[in-house]
Amino acid sequence: MEERRLSPRVRGASGCDNAAMVTNVSVRLRQPTGAAGRSSLLVWGAPLAAVLAGMAAEWLDFRELRVPLLFMVGFGVLATTLALNGGGRGWRAFFLGAVLGFATWAGAETVYAVIHVASGERFDAERFGPQWSQAILLVLAHGLFLGVPTGAVAGVLLQWPRLAGEPAADG
Repeated sequence: MEERRLSPRVRGASGCDNAAMVTNVSVRLRQPTGAAGRSSLLVWGAPLAAVLAGMAAEWLDFRELRVPLLFMVGFGVLATTLALNGGGRGWRAFFLGAVLGFATWAGAETVYAVIHVASGERFDAERFGPQWSQAILLVLAHGLFLGVPTGAVAGVLLQWPRLAGEPAADG
């Protein structure tokens, strides 16, 4: 860690050293380690789960892999919610989980739709309009009907200590 001291120009025109108020300024030059490093890695849980779930939905049989995909996305959303919320509990964690769940499943279906169209395939629900509207409806439906419940479960899991009777740090 590199330390920088206040320059004479910062000390003021009178030459008075404000060292009592600010002793030194530290600048962190390395990547975070320990808990901060793990937290920064957890942020990538939901985006990674979205990409993997989108690829798996296109290239593998989703009906057979429904439960593993739900768990994979669920743990990704939980990890990202935990990292972004800083371990805090409360309604913020619940709503953050729901928003991340929506974004993760919508992202997974966007990856699926892009791969599906790029490989020359078509969506089979012609009654819902042209291909582009089917893709948008697919993304929104998966975000709403899979993502919000997945994120809500992640939010409830972050509430678990409070529900079990342990006092919360953030109220």
